[in-house]
Formats: sequence, C-alpha cells, structure tokens
Amino acid sequence: MVKNFIDLFCGAGGLSLGFERAGLKCVAAIDKSKACIDTHKLNFPDCKSIAGDISKIKPKDFKKKIGNKKIDLIIGGPPCPTFSTIGHAKIRSIETKKDSRFTLFSDSRNFLFKKYFEYIEYFKPNFFVMENVPNFMTKYNELIFQQTKERVEKLGYKILNEKNLIFNAADFGVPQTRKRMIMIGTRLKIKNYQIPEINFFPRDNLFSKGKSNYVTVKDAIGDLPKITDNWRIDECRYSKFNDLTKYQSLMRKKTNGSVKNNICRMTNDRAKRVFKHMKQGSKYMDLPKKIRNILPFREDIFHDRLKRLVNNEPSWTVIAHIGMDGYMYIHPTENRTLSVREAARLQSFPDNFVFTGTQMETYHQVGNAVPVLLAENIAKSIDKII
Repeated sequence: MVKNFIDLFCGAGGLSLGFERAGLKCVAAIDKSKACIDTHKLNFPDCKSIAGDISKIKPKDFKKKIGNKKIDLIIGGPPCPTFSTIGHAKIRSIETKKDSRFTLFSDSRNFLFKKYFEYIEYFKPNFFVMENVPNFMTKYNELIFQQTKERVEKLGYKILNEKNLIFNAADFGVPQTRKRMIMIGTRLKIKNYQIPEINFFPRDNLFSKGKSNYVTVKDAIGDLPKITDNWRIDECRYSKFNDLTKYQSLMRKKTNGSVKNNICRMTNDRAKRVFKHMKQGSKYMDLPKKIRNILPFREDIFHDRLKRLVNNEPSWTVIAHIGMDGYMYIHPTENRTLSVREAARLQSFPDNFVFTGTQMETYHQVGNAVPVLLAENIAKSIDKII
C-alpha cells in the first residue's frame, strides 16, 4: 500500500519530488509563497497544494482541507530564526550556559518551528523527516539539538541514527557539495534502520565520474542549449548531443525534446569584462587589482563576490539568493551566470519539473530546495521499514 505524506514549508517541492520518486504519495503541501505553491501545483497535480501562512492554520483546520486521508509521514524544513537573529552577547551567554532562560520552544521567533511539531503531535504519523542547516546540531553548545530531542521524545518519537544526521548531497549523485541536517523520527520500534549509503550512485557506476568521483558540473549541465544573458525564450529544443552522461539522460527523462526555464539574469558590460579574466575555480580576489577596479566591491567583505564554477568538480552550495548573487555562479566556460535550469540541474531537479513565477522567484525556488536525489535516497531508506 502506498504511504501518504504531508510536506510542510514545501517550497517548490524538492523534498516532495524525492519522496514521490521513492514510491510515496504527497497528499498535501503548504507554503506561504504563492509562487512556490503555483510551481508545486503544476508539478504535483494530484496533491492538495495550499498557499497559506501555517502559523494561522491549526492542524485540525488543515485536516479539514485535505480530508480523512491517513498520514504516514510529515516532512519539511521549518525555519528557526534564532539561528541568525539572536545577538552575539546572547549567543555567548547561551554557549557558556550562563543564560538558562533561553529555550527553543519558548522563543516567540521560533513559532514556525514549534508549529511543525504541533502538526506532528496532531497527525501522529509513524515517521517525520526534518531538514535544516548542519549547525543545527552544534549551535549554542548543542542546546538547539538537545531541546529538539527532548520535544521529539516527549511526543513519543525516537530519532534514528542520532549520531549521523549530516548528509552531503554530493554523496548521493547530486552535482553539488551541499551539507544538510536530516532528522528522521519514528514512533515505531525500529531495530535495524540502515542510513543511505555514501557514494551510492558513483559506486554503482550510474553516473560518469569526475576526478573527485562525484557527478560534476559538466556532467550535469554540459548538454543544455547554449544561451546568452539576453536570451528570453523560456522553452527551447535540446542541443544535438550524442554523448550524454547518465546524469544528463536521467535529467532528460519524460521530456518532449525541449527544456524550459533555461534563461539567466542579465549581466552588465563591466561584469562581462571581468568574467573574461577569470579561470575556472578563480575568485574575485584572485584577479589583479586593475581588473578588480573595473567592477569594484568592498574587498574586506566581498572577497569571493565573483566565482567561476569548475567543469570537472561538483558545484559549491547553491543558495536561495542565487538570483541576487549570481556572480558567485559564473558558468565554467561562458561569460554569464547560470540559468535557472542549470541551477535546477545542480539541485538534481529533472527537466520535466517546471518552475513558475518571475525570474527572481524561480531562482529562489531552486536555491531554497532540498536536492531531489538526496531526498529520494532518504525516502528509500524509510520506505524499507515503514
């Protein structure tokens, strides 16, 4: 029997897609961003995709929206604002345990984080999966993690594989070095949970191998149609490419011979002049001073403001504001920044997954997502025991 899940804070649907590819069914999803939900609806037509503020929707009201379906899992990445907004003095007092008043679940700024666990308490799924940044495990002298663990256990759940919750997406066939904390909780008695195996895809020879034994940038995007930064045709035919890598073949599955979202941000002439002097892997501060003066930045802050990707290595982490900070993702061989589709390929979104919204919104959807292949491997490890 197919197992059902809810995706909270779903974004465009990276987690949703990974779990569906593993054989589970997304019956409902919610996000505050209408652009994200428009994308989610387009790609998951059988799912109840809701654009709404989860802080204003009680779990029982959410249930009314989705009906009486049995919920086997809840997945999602709830934001935790105190990671970034708490003051330095406050951080020091917490880390030295001088401030016993701070608790993760009593801080009003963490309302959405608390809401995630309210939904778990109400629906009582057999499993939950929570995604967050790696320093979730160590921040504030491990106080965040310990208080989360206490809440999880109070609800009757156990964290699986507690000592190994950090995963690098590159280890699962994603052409990107991206580390995330993935917490899996269950209220079932599980004795032999097996975490996803490192280097699963390269070891099985599913993808071509770069020098690091990972899927590389060229493996991922080398077959996509060539464009310029003023290219504004959203859908174009694939280039004739006879020697596809297995990753590229995987990305092209279930397409009609064309690809969408392959447009990039405009680049001004000064930036293009600088790009011409950048080798693969080079950064802004590697350039001679006279070249940096063409496009000056505060060098004490923006030392890596410009970075050119390397063909034969995985990309560095694709971030949510890639649309604003596109100069950190200069194409390996062309003097432009990455297109939305190229960024999506680095996040392991297949080409038949279409993003909707403004260009900036689509960039944000891509960068803010959980890589699909990472999510799929996590889901497969759960599907074996659910």
